[in-house]
Amino acid sequence: MIRARLSASVLALTLFTASLDAQAQQWMTGKLIDSERQEVPSGSTTTYNSDSDSNNGKKSRSGTSHTTEETDKYQVFTIQTSDRTYVVREKLNFPWSKPANITLGEEVKFTVQGNKAIILDDDQKQHKASVVKASLAP
Repeated sequence: MIRARLSASVLALTLFTASLDAQAQQWMTGKLIDSERQEVPSGSTTTYNSDSDSNNGKKSRSGTSHTTEETDKYQVFTIQTSDRTYVVREKLNFPWSKPANITLGEEVKFTVQGNKAIILDDDQKQHKASVVKASLAP
């Protein structure tokens, strides 16, 4: 009985908190005016291979190294509202990651809180992004 009340209280609190989070996000509508994919250098990794040979009791060592340049991949969106223009950047963490599905020239819903943005794409999926630039619209 007490366990059931406790579970119901936790569920009610969770739903209330989710409701507050949804209300805290003020969705704006803007027009997607530009989209581009960027690859930004993030460093390099060097691997070493060494071979040991034994010739008449003598050991000789030879080796090779291979350096791989690493990049981070981003999809950059420029969204224009009636009074501001936002440039936001979504990081594509994995090779199979897909950016927000947004049609160029169409309206997009998004929210901005500080330097973070959430984009609601055409499939109603939320995508996290960073605000790179915000400027007043001419």
